[in-house]
Amino acid sequence: MSSFFPQGTFFGLDMMSTSLQAFSVAENVTSDNISNVNTPGASRQQVVFTEAPPIAGSPFMATHIAGTAGEGATVAQIQRIHSDAYDSLFRGASSSQNFYSTQQSALQALQAQLGDPNAGIATQFSAFQTAISQLVSQAGSGNPSAARANVLTQAQALATALGNGASAITTAKAQALQQGSALVTKVNGILDQIGALNGQIRASTAVGDNPNTFSDQRDYLIDQLSQYVSTQTSIQSDGSTLVTVNGQALVTDQVVYHLADPVVGQAANGTPTFKVDFATTPPAATNAPGVPLGSGQLAALQDLYNNKLSVYGTQLDQFASSLSNEVNRITQSSYDQNGQPGTALFQPVVASLPITAGNIKVGITDPSQLPVALASTSAGSLVAPLNSANNSVDTSQQLTGNTSLANPPAAALAGTLTISVDGITQNFTYNTGAGGNADTIDHFVSSFNAGHYGVTASFDATSQRIVFTRDPSNEDLVLRGAQQANPSTPSFTISDSNFTAGAPASSLIGVLGGTNLNGVQQNASNAFAASDNGGANAIVNMFQNNVGVPALETQGTAAVAAGSTVTVALPSGVNNVQVGQVLTLDAQPNGAAPQENVVVSAISLNPTTGIESITFTTANAHAANYSIASAQVQTLQQFYGQTITQVGLDTQSAITGTSTQTSLAQNINNVRQSISGINIDEETQNLVKYQNAYQAAAKTIATLNQLLGVVINNLGVGQ
Repeated sequence: MSSFFPQGTFFGLDMMSTSLQAFSVAENVTSDNISNVNTPGASRQQVVFTEAPPIAGSPFMATHIAGTAGEGATVAQIQRIHSDAYDSLFRGASSSQNFYSTQQSALQALQAQLGDPNAGIATQFSAFQTAISQLVSQAGSGNPSAARANVLTQAQALATALGNGASAITTAKAQALQQGSALVTKVNGILDQIGALNGQIRASTAVGDNPNTFSDQRDYLIDQLSQYVSTQTSIQSDGSTLVTVNGQALVTDQVVYHLADPVVGQAANGTPTFKVDFATTPPAATNAPGVPLGSGQLAALQDLYNNKLSVYGTQLDQFASSLSNEVNRITQSSYDQNGQPGTALFQPVVASLPITAGNIKVGITDPSQLPVALASTSAGSLVAPLNSANNSVDTSQQLTGNTSLANPPAAALAGTLTISVDGITQNFTYNTGAGGNADTIDHFVSSFNAGHYGVTASFDATSQRIVFTRDPSNEDLVLRGAQQANPSTPSFTISDSNFTAGAPASSLIGVLGGTNLNGVQQNASNAFAASDNGGANAIVNMFQNNVGVPALETQGTAAVAAGSTVTVALPSGVNNVQVGQVLTLDAQPNGAAPQENVVVSAISLNPTTGIESITFTTANAHAANYSIASAQVQTLQQFYGQTITQVGLDTQSAITGTSTQTSLAQNINNVRQSISGINIDEETQNLVKYQNAYQAAAKTIATLNQLLGVVINNLGVGQ
């Protein structure tokens, strides 16, 4: 039998040397893990051992035993434990978390500045309404001068609150742009680092290395990037990562596409729009769409600016516009304490610009000049008692042949009363025959008032006189559509088509005791009572009734066929109409056809003239010059309440989103860390294991060395 001689390396010394090297590498990797246990983004690394290739035979002799002798262990690779799938999930949740948290901070700050619903504009609006009501209740008693002064004080407080609200929104928008610029600087810095790491990783991969540390650094940077914009990645075959934002490249290998600072561009409808473009490929047009940011802090600022702050600002401007339009319409329809025609209570700070929340003030400083008295025939002598002798007229009795009247008609009268208000002529066709709309005083009063002519009729039982009063609260969209933007006036004129001098019974106005009224303008010289607070009462009524928001009164010039989609240019300076706004077309008495409500489907801007145009689709046909006005669908209180409610809902949505997405991101990261994170206890155990193995290999070498020494010495080598 032949003797056995170890094959391969010299008596296993080389085998143990390789083992020492492998266990030394394992100890170093484990030590590196322990060193980076608190390093952000560091992934756990582990050594993958493999058996060294065995030697099947010897160059000196044949194999003396079956099989092959092993050559020990070597390090196959240093493996990075990481999950790209959980990276993607975490970055999506992180983007959403940062989106909501950024909006939460901004919206909570805005809420505090607006002070609503318990302070701010809502409180001042309520105080203004109360001041008007107090002025009404103190008519003819109390201290009307103090009540008038209080109205001006509260009106100015309301204007100031509106200005403060507009300023808060403007400031928030400016801060969004400033914060956006700072974030873009951070994003570009991160992109540069990712591009540089792509180059290092690609070079390392090309020579067969595992660039684990570089990969950790790159993934951590992409995690940071996802805080600012939606981030998607794709690992390339050369080891580099393609980084995109909603399909548009940010980093390709080492090529980086920087973002430009946010700018306020312009949407197709002329609305100022926060957008971010690529610095390397700026768009040719200001209304070109920017980079689709998706979510994250930068996207949150964009959404905050475009879909929240700008909307709030527009709605606040709409409120200020309609408030001033409705109140001014009444004050301009009234007389002040000195008998002078009324002026607008709310006026623009910059006269050349329309009234907005940031451009509104009270234009009256003298309480005596507050116009709240209405022209009324009860204050003059142009209307005489309509009864005969000392009779009391039963207003429900027929006019024809009624002996209680001073001038009863002998037969039914049919004619027209022409009412002129604000330069607009309107006709009331009457018939005093049985069943007619003026067969009794009651029927006349109700029928006349139902026409909404801006003048109200009533019967004063004490003086037995018919009373006509300028009444801006009794105007409908027919009158306002015809009036357009022309200012309201406090006077009015009523004429009867049947009027004949000296024959009062031949006309309705004569039968009602208004012979001297016919065709005579009712104004401060003949129908004014300084103590009257009818205008103030009209403002109180206005607060309780639906109004059009925003204040829009214009017309479409061309005829429209039924079912047409129409585009109409708005008056110059009108730019607060929004998509979704409800408008009333072709206003008719009592809302009869072809009057209809339409919804604004689109808004466009002429960049040359700055004129906005609105688009809507009609159901009915309309003749040329049909009226267009904001639909009267809600009160001013309800409209502003909706705005504040929306701010509250948006804020609560941001709070809820922050909480939900924070929890989600934490849960995903916990799972991710359980896979790739470094566990100090586990690594300590690994270190002990590798140290023991290293010591065993070292002990083996020492033993082999001793054995060889004995063999050599016993053979007499060196003697």
